[in-house]
Amino acid sequence: MELQPHWQQIRSAFESGIRSSLHRAIGTVSADGYPHVTPIGFIFLRDDYTAYYFEEYTKKLPANIRHNPRVCLMVVNSSRLLWVTSLFQGKFASPPGIRLLGIEGERRLATEQEKATYRARVKPFRKLKGYDLIRRDMSYVREIKLGASSRFSIRT
Repeated sequence: MELQPHWQQIRSAFESGIRSSLHRAIGTVSADGYPHVTPIGFIFLRDDYTAYYFEEYTKKLPANIRHNPRVCLMVVNSSRLLWVTSLFQGKFASPPGIRLLGIEGERRLATEQEKATYRARVKPFRKLKGYDLIRRDMSYVREIKLGASSRFSIRT
């Protein structure tokens, strides 16, 4: 399906998944052909049908991208209420998950706007003991140009 006509619904489902599960994943393929899934803490969608994430904790992801820049991004809404309600009703009120396909860009320094968006996302955790683990000065990002072959459900 085309991204453009459904972009707001995709973004809404994406954000719902982030709020309910607090994690998302990027799938790549290693040089020897094996699939590899990397959990990504913070990824953001833009209005121009691209995404970006901070590449600070990844190990194998950069090597896999050098070999093959195609990626699959997945976010699932883990809300028990959504799933139980949907099972009772026999349909989903909103898409339960999003799978977006794209091409990775080069690693680059994050813009001040990207850093500000990240800081806003982690701000609710500032009073927690583990906040120092996530509040690092995130410096590098990778962009993902999302493709028309991305998959998502718009049936309700």
